[in-house]
Amino acid sequence: MKRKSYNFIGASCVIFIIISLIFFLVIKNNKFNEKESTFLKKITVSNNNIIDFNKLTPLEKEVWEKFEKIPKSEYSFRYEEIAENNRVLLNIHSKENIGAYILKEVLNSDELSPNAKLYILNKLRVLDATTGNIVNSIKLTMEYFNLAEELGSEADIIRAQIALSSIFNSLGGHEISIKILQDINIENKNFPGISKIKITLYLYLAENFGFLNNTAEGFKYLNKVTPLLNTQPESYKQNILILKNLLEARLNIMSNNKDEALKCLNIATSILNNLEKVFFTDLDNFLLITRETYYLKYEPEKFSPNTLKNFIGHADFYGDVVFLKIAFNLLFQYYYDLDNFKEYAKLSKMYDEYLERVNVTNNKVFSLYLIENLEHERFAKENEKLYRNIAVLLISIIIILGTSYKRIKYLDNKSKIDALTTIGNRFAFNEDLKLLKSNEYSMLLFDIDNFKKINDTFGHEFGDEVLSKIGKILKTIENKEISIYRVGGEEFAILFTHFNETFAMENCEYIKRSIENICWKHLITVTISGGFSKATKNTYAECDKRLYKAKSSGKNMIIYQHINEGDIK
Repeated sequence: MKRKSYNFIGASCVIFIIISLIFFLVIKNNKFNEKESTFLKKITVSNNNIIDFNKLTPLEKEVWEKFEKIPKSEYSFRYEEIAENNRVLLNIHSKENIGAYILKEVLNSDELSPNAKLYILNKLRVLDATTGNIVNSIKLTMEYFNLAEELGSEADIIRAQIALSSIFNSLGGHEISIKILQDINIENKNFPGISKIKITLYLYLAENFGFLNNTAEGFKYLNKVTPLLNTQPESYKQNILILKNLLEARLNIMSNNKDEALKCLNIATSILNNLEKVFFTDLDNFLLITRETYYLKYEPEKFSPNTLKNFIGHADFYGDVVFLKIAFNLLFQYYYDLDNFKEYAKLSKMYDEYLERVNVTNNKVFSLYLIENLEHERFAKENEKLYRNIAVLLISIIIILGTSYKRIKYLDNKSKIDALTTIGNRFAFNEDLKLLKSNEYSMLLFDIDNFKKINDTFGHEFGDEVLSKIGKILKTIENKEISIYRVGGEEFAILFTHFNETFAMENCEYIKRSIENICWKHLITVTISGGFSKATKNTYAECDKRLYKAKSSGKNMIIYQHINEGDIK
């Protein structure tokens, strides 16, 4: 059966890589006039949004005014104070990221020592992450990593590796993220700040294993966090406890530990409501997403699709990618459970459009970054770093596009599958029927005889078993010319695209006999009644008339011949 095509994503990936490599070859073999600006300045200025200072919020305005009072000549020894002033903006999502703008101004001032630049780059990559621009995050992380290597700062090298792993995590590359983290040799290290680095590493490992549904490993790494908290300042400790409890809540939800999940949620909520100093972005969003996950599984009456829709609408370009994906998944699951495929289809379209916009945006940024790198003297002299950065960025873009492609296909397929029988559902039937041309198919519509009596006599659990087993029987004959669907409670439809009508009718009889010959744990025989028709202006209605005739004529039969309105009254 013909399905909706998503090949444009795969094609976009290939075309994009080819164009990028062409740029690479052309620019590499031509000499360009050297530019006076440093690479560091170019990388931090590029893709910077213009700030409309007339539209700053009161908090943003306060931060900006504090920064304006600091003379440029004092950046070299007040850079830590400037970065600390920006901390209040961590949970503010804005396309005009004033905090990132300030740090870029400091970084571009040429007033900083290499170590000061390293410090600001570290703060900038965290603050700039609130824009949700994945490629920009990769750019800053790689520059931070390169500078850390030049300065031989082991702590910063490890922080950069952890940051890179978090990017792969956000792109859905959880196995890659775990490998990066587990390859970091940290257990026997002893330098200032090692405890905080270990805490961050363990939290990321727990999160990644959670996404892979490996709750045992997730809990193992969260347990490593607890003893490290004793030596931490109280404000930082409170931030970590929020993250730890939210991750534990997610793992407990996966493990079906309702009470423990609720306990962790309540602890995280209480701490967050009284939090005085913020160290991490998106704590509020993490709580929102985790709470809605809990509601969907355990208290569906409290689940709020509108809350998630508002979150998606607000976050869109500059929200956390991981949380956006979870929000979409929760809504997909919600509409799927309700069999509300109209809303499911709308959401799927919204998700497709979102992924396309994000990919296009990031691809443009990547192309500019690639050209800038190749033009500059620094990378002409340090080809090894250039190739490494290009490789990392290319792989990351491929993962973005590949993850999007796989996710769209997965969601599209899931929306068309009946959960109980694992065959196509009514939504899939309607979609596939639209794709068929007149006179190129035939249809069988049947239902199970006396199904209500089966449910009333043997219980709904056995009724589900009957539906499930019939679904398995039908799947054995499904191929490119036969598509099967559960279109109602006990009603099934078969579409035959084979031009031979005899072929279709023989398969109808085979289905009828196969179901009648199934052995059940109760002493009953399950039969079906159906109606068959070649394609007409309303094939479904024609089949339904014949199905009704079969039921009224004694059941356990399939009606094939033409029936006019007078025959079935």
